Formats: sequence, C-alpha cells, structure tokens
Amino acid sequence: MKKIFTILVTLSILSSTSAQSPCVDSSLIDPTAMCFMIYDPVCGCNGITYDNDCLAEVVGGVTSWTPGPCGSSSVPGCMDPTAINYDPLATIDDGSCIYNPPSSSICEDFDSFQSGDPIAQTSSNWETWGSITNPNPPYADDANVSNVLANSGSNSLYFEAVGAGGPQDVVLPFGAAAPYDIGIFEFSSMFYVNSGTGAYFNFQAETLPGQVWSLDCKMDLGVLVLENTGSGLNYLSTSYPQAQWFEIKLICDLTNNNWELFIDGVSQGSFTNTVNKIASLDLYPITGHQFYVDDVCWSYTAPVLENLNAQVISVSPITGLNTQSRNPSVDVRNLGVSNITSFDVDFDYNGVTVTENITGVNLSTVDVYQVSFTSPITLVSGTNIGTATVYNVNGLGPDDDPSDDDMSIQINAITPAPGKLVVGEEATGTWCGWCPRGAVALNWMDHDYEGFWQGIAVHNGDPMTDSDYDNGMASLISGYPSGIVDRGPDIDPGDFKQDFLQRIVVQPKAIIENGAELNGNVLTVNLTAGFTNTVSGNFKLVCVLVEDSVTGFGSNYNQSNSYSGGSSLVDVDGTDWSNMPSSIPASQMIYRHVARGVSPSFNGVPLMSTTFNSGDFETACFEFNLEPSWDQSKIHIVGMLLDNTNRVDNASSTTINEAVNNGLSSECITATNIGMELNGPDRVNIYPNPASDNIYISNLTESSKMMIFDMTGKLVFEAKVADKEYVNISELSKGIYQINFVGSTFDETRKLIVE
Repeated sequence: MKKIFTILVTLSILSSTSAQSPCVDSSLIDPTAMCFMIYDPVCGCNGITYDNDCLAEVVGGVTSWTPGPCGSSSVPGCMDPTAINYDPLATIDDGSCIYNPPSSSICEDFDSFQSGDPIAQTSSNWETWGSITNPNPPYADDANVSNVLANSGSNSLYFEAVGAGGPQDVVLPFGAAAPYDIGIFEFSSMFYVNSGTGAYFNFQAETLPGQVWSLDCKMDLGVLVLENTGSGLNYLSTSYPQAQWFEIKLICDLTNNNWELFIDGVSQGSFTNTVNKIASLDLYPITGHQFYVDDVCWSYTAPVLENLNAQVISVSPITGLNTQSRNPSVDVRNLGVSNITSFDVDFDYNGVTVTENITGVNLSTVDVYQVSFTSPITLVSGTNIGTATVYNVNGLGPDDDPSDDDMSIQINAITPAPGKLVVGEEATGTWCGWCPRGAVALNWMDHDYEGFWQGIAVHNGDPMTDSDYDNGMASLISGYPSGIVDRGPDIDPGDFKQDFLQRIVVQPKAIIENGAELNGNVLTVNLTAGFTNTVSGNFKLVCVLVEDSVTGFGSNYNQSNSYSGGSSLVDVDGTDWSNMPSSIPASQMIYRHVARGVSPSFNGVPLMSTTFNSGDFETACFEFNLEPSWDQSKIHIVGMLLDNTNRVDNASSTTINEAVNNGLSSECITATNIGMELNGPDRVNIYPNPASDNIYISNLTESSKMMIFDMTGKLVFEAKVADKEYVNISELSKGIYQINFVGSTFDETRKLIVE
C-alpha cells in the first residue's frame, strides 16, 4: 500500500496544477496503469519531478520531460555507450556522438575481369576522375584491364601516357567512411614500371577528388619520390627496381601522423605528413610513363581512445634565414572521450621555450585546435630540433596518454650570402585564372623574406603590360602562370621558395647601389656595381621600376580566378581565393609588384669592362618618364647585375625616396649637364656614353641605318646596324656627335660623346 499511496499523493498535487499547465494532457492520466518502480528521475515540462518517465505520463499526464530531477543542472553530451566520445555523466543526449568507422580490408587482383574491360565502368569499387561528377559511361579517362603482364593470376591494370599525360585517370575510393584522419590505414600495391619510363599515383584527402592532395608518389628512371607537390615538400626519396614487379606499401598511423614507406617489405623511412588525411587513390600516367598495377589492397583499423587525451597532431614546417623570427604553429587534437576546455603548449628550440596558454575552448572528441604562437623563435644557422609539447590538460596535469603529447621537427635555417638580394619574376595577367597562385606566392615571399627577396609581376595582355618586359619574359617561360628566380629555369610560382633558398647562399660578385634624381615626372637613376672580388666576363646592368598597390577601372582590370569554389589558396592577409568570385571586379583588386618599365632592355646594357678587381666600381645611367597615374611613393627601383649566362648575379631594391637620398652619381649628373640623353625603355639605347672605342646599340625594333654627324653637320660614319650589336667608333675624334637611326617605321636621333 505504500507505493500506491505515493501515487495517490502525487495525483492530489497534480490536480491543482494540471489545469494551469498547457504541457499536461489529462487524457493520459490513468491511476490504474502499472509502472515499474525504478528510480530514474525525470523533470516534467510542468516543473515537477517524477520517479521515472512512465509515472510522468500516467500519473502526471505530462507530454514531455527531460532526464534528471527538476532543479538539477542538465549535462549535455553523448549518451551512447558504443560511441567513442560516450559521456557517462551526460543527462541530455546532444547529438554529438562520434563513431569509429568500421574496420575494413579490400584487395583487387583484376582477375574477375576480362582483358580490355574498362575498370571504372565494369567495377563498382573504381571510379575515374571525371566519372565522380559525370557518372555516364563510357569514361574518356578510364583504364583497361590487361593480360599482358600480371603479378598474380592473369590480369593487371595498364597505364600509358599520351602527350602531356593521361588520358587514364582512375580513382579508388577508400570506402564510405572516408576520409580517415585517425586510426591505422595501410595501402599496398604491386607495380611494374617499364624500363626508362615512370609511374605516378597520389592520395586524395577529401571524398571529392581535386580538393586537397595528401601525398604524391613520383617514380621516374628508378628514383621514387614521396612529396606534397602543392606545398613543395619532399618527404623522402629512394630507388625502385625497373622492369620487374615490386611492392609499394604505405602504413599510415593517422592517429600519430607517422607515414612509413616499404618497398618489397623493406622500410625506406617514415615522415610526418602536412596533410594527415586520406580518402582515395588516384592513378595517373605523367608524360612518358608506362606501368602496370596489380594486387591493390587497402585496410583501415579504428583507434581505441583514452578518457582524457590531448595530442600534438602536427607542427607546421619552419624554414628561414639565420636571425629571422618565426612564429610556430601547432595543431592539438582531442584524442580522448572527455571534452577539453584548457591546455598549455610549449615550443622548445635552441634552448629557448615559448609558451601559449589556451583557455575558453570546448573541444569534443577529434576536434582540432590550431595554436598560433604569439611569441616568436629566432632562427639559428644549421639544422636544429624544435619540439612542441601539450600539457596541463583541463588543469589536471598529465593526460591519460603521454606518448602523443609532443612532436619534434627539424628546422633548417641558412645563412644568406652578405649583400645578396634574389629576384623572382612572375609571368601573369588578369585574364589568367590560375595566375592568382603567383600573386599569392609573391606576397608570401615578401612576408617571409623581406629584405632578401624582390618580386616582380610581369603582366601580359592586360592594361599593366610593359611590352619590352613581357616580350623578354616570353622567351624564358612555357606558359602562365610561370616564374623564374634570378633568371633561372622556368618554374611554377609555387616553387619560388625552393629556388630562393638555393640562390640566397650564392656569393654575389658585386653589390649594387641605387642613386636617383627626380625632376617632376622624369626619374634619372644610376646603378653602381661595386665588385667584391676579381672576376671577368660580359656583365650587364638592368634597371626596373616596380609599383605596388596598383588599381584600375573597367573589365580589363577584373582578375580571372580559377580557384573560385575549388581548391583553397590562402593569401597573407587570410583571404582564401576559393571564396572569391570567378571574375573578381576591378574595384576589389589591388595589384602588387607590377613591372612598370625595364631599361635599357630585358637583357640589360653591357658594362664597359670585362675584367674587374675587388674594389672596382662601374656605373650605368638610366632615365624614366613616370606616368602621372603611377603612385611614386609605391615605386621601387630594382637593379639587376646579369652574368655571362644572363643569370642575375645580384640585385638591389630601393624606394624612389631612398635612391634620391643616396644621390645621383656624378657620372650621370655630368651626362645630363652636357645635354647627353640617358638610356630609357622608350628609345634606342647607346652604351657606354661617353665612349672611346665600341658602343652597344639596343632597343632597336628593326635593322636600321645609323649615321653619325659631327657638330658641323658633316657625315663622319654610316653603317647598317641591328638590335644588340656593337659598333666600333675608335676612328672618331673626341667630341660631341649626333647619331641618326632611320628605319622603315621610325627616325630617332641620339647624342654621343667620344672621349
């Protein structure tokens, strides 16, 4: 009778409140109903506590309730014991449950197919790059099963590049649970690479290919390289056997970000991947590749998590120059069941520790927090170790798994050659959709290597084009975007950093000083090369004007953007070009590093001497007419000394004001005082001037008739000359002469001083 009495008492209490409570449905009240007398309290929507949910309904008639007694604080969390983030203290399931992907293992030997079968069209496991977004066979990028060679059974998959690469481009998705970023992922496959050729595959990090590459494997002429091409990182290199079957295996401990490569069962090394995620395999033949693939296998094993565990998942690579400052960036992941609300991170380098205290966060299981250190480290020359350590998680000291609390990286800092400035020239245009990659690369190089690097954006086919510069660049590049560092080989602008680090340590043969004089819009410049050791060769000087913060109006200033809605491209200011429209309006664009002029030409003017001793100086003078629309405060004067091979030996860069403060060389002042016209980008150039024996003629648009007159108007010399040609004037007496160049489309007069 005691239990029944409790029900009746509760009913009598409700009778006075139910009429006022809209959450109570009196038709649900049934005093004769039987409920198990289990104490599992709930709080009815009417604010009354019931011993369990059954009593809440049949006794209270309430239509809804929450776990726990009324007046107690609700604890949201995952209440499913099978989830990896199950919270036994939770009283309200907040839908945050996370479940491990099921362990799986798949192998493909191609023996269930017929020779000639297109693998993506005939298999439910395979796709092509194109079929994922356009699933209508046949697929132009499919690969066929072959019975010519096989590691096991009779069949394999064959790839042979046509032209620049492809057309085969097949994708093996790694299951419905992909992408994976914790647990153990294993991949293995047999490869047969024809002698003298190569093979290629990559791992994609996202379910939809083309978003993020997690790893590239390049095999060429017996050399295998694992790298992340997009970030320019080379993880490891090794050799592989040609013209025979061999196994490539990758064991990826995603939980601890440790990727290990095996060839025929022998470890070739391990590395930390900057993109520690994997979703699919992509097989694609690059130019000249011929290879077979057989016995493709992959497996995934889910992790077992501790209760409280903060993990250092990655440390961003750090490179730079001796004495530069760098701010470490560390990713910390909650690899435990309990939420993380605070932690500390140390970064130790060269005996110095910087610390970040992180509070006010609430990281659920597998959430990642990027710690950007506000205190920098100072780089020291050589290779040294930097170690990130997470500790004091939730203020409780050590967590439940100390083994993943720290991660170390090698930090390489190099010492630049004294007085060295490296030049990077980028071929670009507003019409070029992929050219934002070059603009972003130049910005990051400025950010990371200011004072050691000068970027120049050479525009093509838009209002910022300088024809002389554009035509000169065209002879050195293969397409757009392209880049050259110190006039070296044509590269992708994303590789500026790699080439820069190689060039910055090369001792220059001379140091260049800029001087200038500005009269209205006429800028007179001297470049003075001071040689630091004894050298010989045909050296040349080039002067370039570069303007930052260029804006314009009209559609020709709109920037085409192929990154729109696709791959991420993050600029220094945090702007992601993938979030920008495919055609960015001129009103939103600011162009930097814009080449405004090159003098006397792209290939420069030869120096008077071919042999120099340490301490020798030689000066060249240049003149520019500045357009009124140019912002003189944003213009840099860039000097380049070219060597015998036309590579940039060294460079200089100053603002106009800095060069004016240095003063104009007396050689240039003398030349202007006696009425000598200086070389410039818009006229036929003569060098040297004054001269005594040979002059160098450049900037001619066509072969021309050259006539030299003395001060009385008498013709004293006549010759046919072409662009970039030397002319011997040693027979002329000292004095001032007038040179007349006559072509089919122009007639130009210059002054010459013979000493």
